[in-house]
Amino acid sequence: MPLTVSDAMGILERAFHARNPNEIENILRDNLNVNVAVINSKEEAEEKINHGFYPLVVTVPYWVFKSKVDKKSIELYYWTEENIISERGKIWKLEKIYSHNEILPNKTYFILKEQAGYSPELGLTFEGEGEITGFEELNVGEKSEKFGHGHYQTWEEHSIGVWNKAGRILKIYRPFLLDWAKNIFSVQELNDEKLSETVDAIIIAIRISAFLHDIGKLRREWQLAAGWKKGEEYIARTSNENKLPFHAPYAYPFIKTFLRNIFEDDYRFLGHIALAAARHHSLEVTGKIKSNDFELIDNNAVRFLSDLLLKIIPELKRVNGLIYSCIEETNRGSLMDEPPTPSDDFYFIYTLTNRVVKFADWEDAGREILELSDLEDGGEKNTG
Repeated sequence: MPLTVSDAMGILERAFHARNPNEIENILRDNLNVNVAVINSKEEAEEKINHGFYPLVVTVPYWVFKSKVDKKSIELYYWTEENIISERGKIWKLEKIYSHNEILPNKTYFILKEQAGYSPELGLTFEGEGEITGFEELNVGEKSEKFGHGHYQTWEEHSIGVWNKAGRILKIYRPFLLDWAKNIFSVQELNDEKLSETVDAIIIAIRISAFLHDIGKLRREWQLAAGWKKGEEYIARTSNENKLPFHAPYAYPFIKTFLRNIFEDDYRFLGHIALAAARHHSLEVTGKIKSNDFELIDNNAVRFLSDLLLKIIPELKRVNGLIYSCIEETNRGSLMDEPPTPSDDFYFIYTLTNRVVKFADWEDAGREILELSDLEDGGEKNTG
């Protein structure tokens, strides 16, 4: 993944404080590599990728790779998404590179095995026939989310399921959160009770973000594309083969507004939590949300959402008004903020939230325990 502005600023800041340029040099070296997958054929690779397998790759220095393919006139492919705004079955294709000047650092390229000369012992020799690097299968939950495999789910079933899965994961991570809070809030000299309350607030905020991570799927456009019919329950997952519009970015302004309205203190990390949840499919900066683009499926959706929220958090007040405020803010349009840098005090919260939401989502979609599964007997008994 290319460096974002925030990545670069974080790297420079850490190098400055450490008075050591080695980290910058190491990052630049990493970004001057390419990843190479050796395949039998373009068609076979596309088939594997689009059915839940990820290509294994070999890392090669950029200039070495470029000189070899130039000298040998090697045929290269790169992968691209056919319809980048579609959630349904994101179709990946391999496109041929017609000029080696198109080769860029930090990208993944595909070479046919008869030209790569690859073996696990010798690596890439670029000398005739060799082996393929192979593929690894994604876990069931990730495959369900990314490729549409798996069971049908209603929006209520999935959101409650992810809320519960996130609760199990966060119960395990709570001691780490408490240690982190002791260090971050040390200057405020919080007593143990206040620290515990702060950690509990973070946990409930992350669980709410997990519950609302698919709020974009309650949009009219998404539900109709998924095959919803009037009088039926709202859909979260479907076997409908229609291409579905994107949904994840809408979670950012909606969740950020929701969290800032229910907490008395406007914690800076609430925005990080909302952004991390909105990136449960991709960590990349994904662009803006158009204004007036968040129309719920029907007039019953607000009451439906309100009833569900009160089911999991009975102490919430004026929930209908809160939901309308979130809808209004989302309809203002939004640019996706860049993530915090590793030097940010709340970077840990951002990365933890993204991991919790992503794994809770995968676990519920795939009906399997993935995160720290060996710590409990299936983990289901502590999901409330």
